[in-house]
Amino acid sequence: MMGASVIVIVLCSMTLPLAAQTARVQKDIAKYEANYERKTKPVDRAKAVVKLGRAEYVAASQSLDAGNVRGAFEFLAKYNEQAIAAHDALEKMGVDPEKHSNGFRQLQISVRESLRELREIMGRVSLEQRESFAALEKDLNTLNQKLILELFPRQPGHKFDDEKKHP
Repeated sequence: MMGASVIVIVLCSMTLPLAAQTARVQKDIAKYEANYERKTKPVDRAKAVVKLGRAEYVAASQSLDAGNVRGAFEFLAKYNEQAIAAHDALEKMGVDPEKHSNGFRQLQISVRESLRELREIMGRVSLEQRESFAALEKDLNTLNQKLILELFPRQPGHKFDDEKKHP
């Protein structure tokens, strides 16, 4: 009987850090989301997506650990929407990302890291539930490739836009 109570105490103490971490991540998401919403300049918003995305991916992983696949998907889908919106806003600025990479560069790094984390999360989801995650992966991969080509348009095998060659 004494051994069973010790096991219960040990197990309870092991779950407390997880609960605290979840509360911390929720606090981080709220803080980074407020920061993202406050930003009005596209470059600042793109930079804000980086920290917000990291927190959302931690929350998605924690949701999955708790058996909440839908919750995990919602965090990941939200990041996708924010990353795409940040990219669209950067494009509307009309700057050449190759010459003025600020914002584009940070977003591309964030998207690349998020792709890696999404693939790790997908490996933990049952095959029946992967289809919606695969759609997110496709969208992120498309955005990543687009950002790479915008930042590095002179890649071998890539047709460089004639308008940019001859202004």
